[in-house]
Amino acid sequence: MGLRETLEERGVTPTSVSTCLILHELLGLSLAIGSWALFYQLLRLSVLEKRLKRLTEHPSYSAKKLWLEQRFPALKRFRNSERLGVSFAMSVVSRKAASPLLIPLKVTVAIFLTQRLFRRGKV
Repeated sequence: MGLRETLEERGVTPTSVSTCLILHELLGLSLAIGSWALFYQLLRLSVLEKRLKRLTEHPSYSAKKLWLEQRFPALKRFRNSERLGVSFAMSVVSRKAASPLLIPLKVTVAIFLTQRLFRRGKV
């Protein structure tokens, strides 16, 4: 008995696998955008705003900002590109640190949602 027969015996179809993968990616994207937005808003707090201002006054910062703006001209349109960049970095670092918990959680939620969708016959 091969893998295909075993999966079919358990009710796993190619459609359910692709649905599960799409749900997993959508969960990851929503976590990425949500954590970025959360850290962007958290940087508005007075203590973090002062620390961010001190960070941007460092001499090496202006050269790095110029390099980024040359590579990504869309950043010039944002009024507070420093907060945008720092919040993105905080988001990436926090998600990487939490990945041992986030990845199994995303897989579990994607499987649960896929089972619910296929049980109700919507997909």
